[in-house]
Amino acid sequence: MNQDSKMKRNIAFYIIGVLCLSAIGGVVTASGNEIGGVIFIIGPILMMVLLRFFGGDGWKDAGLSLNIKESWQWYLFSLFVYPIIITMVILLGSILGVTKINGNLSALLSAFSAGFAAQLIPRMIFAMFEEWGWRGYLEPRFVALGVPDIRRHLFVGAVWALWHFPLVLSTAYTEIPYTLFFPFFMVAIILTAIVYGQLRKASGTVWTSVVMHGIGNALGWAILQNNLLTFNNKLLANPAPESILSIVIIGLLGWWLLYKQKTKVY
Repeated sequence: MNQDSKMKRNIAFYIIGVLCLSAIGGVVTASGNEIGGVIFIIGPILMMVLLRFFGGDGWKDAGLSLNIKESWQWYLFSLFVYPIIITMVILLGSILGVTKINGNLSALLSAFSAGFAAQLIPRMIFAMFEEWGWRGYLEPRFVALGVPDIRRHLFVGAVWALWHFPLVLSTAYTEIPYTLFFPFFMVAIILTAIVYGQLRKASGTVWTSVVMHGIGNALGWAILQNNLLTFNNKLLANPAPESILSIVIIGLLGWWLLYKQKTKVY
């Protein structure tokens, strides 16, 4: 078997593995057993480790070096981009009259800070479990096959979105009807994959996407789980990625990153 054939085989193993583990996790979660969530979240990193150790892929392109000196500006980007995006969504939602702040600003900030602090470490760990797989394995394996940026990100994003479906179906993930939710969610995750993929390419490390992913999830959970805001139209304005305002902003960011790095080699 030549090198390209082996990489394609391992990519197929990876995709089948993560989707099967996701489906198993969803079934177990739906039965009321919390271990289903563990099965779901470990899929991307587990398949990555197995294939790099035992599938012959090695670790050279995993992007596990921090590269802080060379990529410090991308770490700053990772830290601040989601706070800016979420603030824009909330402000635009308030201007449009579909987002309402619950309580006074002081109480709001106190509850938000406590929620964010409580969520930050677990959300960073979960982000690492995901990003070591999506941007630490699937992205660089497609790069090694010579797949162009946009096509690569679209494919990784589609698999990443499908991986979420069993979790969505087995939990109270959304109040939006599935017929609307799933198409918007697919678009949102694919556009987010463009942003994370280009961030991984620009920084040369998977840790920037881990930081951005973890910060975004911690912020979203701190807001949504503590009912700090009321969203009268969650499909239009909502910090979650599937809202229309979030999709537009993430899409523009992805376009800017693609344009900025169109001549950069991975």
